[in-house]
Amino acid sequence: MDFSCVGTDPKGRYYMKYNKPFSFAERIQLLERSILVNSFAYYILDDNILSDFQYDDNAKELAELKKEHPEDFKRSRYYEYFKDYCNDDNMVYTSGFDLLERVRKADYDLYSRLHEDASMALRLKYNMKERRDVHV
Repeated sequence: MDFSCVGTDPKGRYYMKYNKPFSFAERIQLLERSILVNSFAYYILDDNILSDFQYDDNAKELAELKKEHPEDFKRSRYYEYFKDYCNDDNMVYTSGFDLLERVRKADYDLYSRLHEDASMALRLKYNMKERRDVHV
């Protein structure tokens, strides 16, 4: 599997490197998926892929996109889980804890894929950390 799209900034925080500009609809869906996978890692696997700061940044960006592009937001693959995730008026968003239960009840296949994605992301995180530690 190629993880060349994953990078780290000077502070060691992970980010995605993109080779093309994404539409607003694609950005919304990517942010939602990132939030779901990170929520699975945090609440179910008791670990985190993103720092709280990074998670908050993703949630804020999603709230902004929801407000600026409501039709794209409503067409998202994950709309049913995120429709009340963030408040339009004051950009307040939830922790993501309730998202997983909604997914589990509505689409167990997606829930299972989130488990796989979160597990893989955590393995990647620790493999990258081990490589950095070896080279230090």
